[in-house]
Amino acid sequence: MTKQVVRRQILRRLRQQPQERRLAKSRVITRRLRRLSLYRKARVVMCYAAFDGEVETGWILAQALADGKRVVVPVVRTADKRIFAAEILDPERDLKTAGPFGIPQPKRSARQQIPPKKLDLVIVPGIAFDKHGRRLGRGGGYFDRFLSRLPASVPCVGLAFRFQVVKHLPVESHDRGVSRVMTD
Repeated sequence: MTKQVVRRQILRRLRQQPQERRLAKSRVITRRLRRLSLYRKARVVMCYAAFDGEVETGWILAQALADGKRVVVPVVRTADKRIFAAEILDPERDLKTAGPFGIPQPKRSARQQIPPKKLDLVIVPGIAFDKHGRRLGRGGGYFDRFLSRLPASVPCVGLAFRFQVVKHLPVESHDRGVSRVMTD
């Protein structure tokens, strides 16, 4: 199947999933993530702010702060199709929902940029993943460009519901994968 076909099929399932079920499965994924030594050792964690049916990350953001970690979220710059990392201190106060494409991101006043080399763990969104860690995003290449700037030593973890993990994803030279995928 082509990337477009996989993307369309999985997006439809994400959007059709009942909210209660999405949240319950997201809690399971959050608990599994917190048990990972990668998470426990990390001092600076970058995690996306969920939207459009993705695995809910609000608990991860709040729990990481409660665990004494510095928390960073992606900020999308459409002008150059890039992402930069910005630290937040309070997800409820610092995040707004009117970022590009409807993605929650920090208000301008709350944006303190963090260089990729300062990150200890990056939690990555994806429409689909395969068993080899390949990742299919929304098609803009934003996260692929960001991940290509990360030091190789920084682990990347994808969060997904089981139906988002497929046998094989087509890849191109610019595609960037993840070290591990956490599912429900």
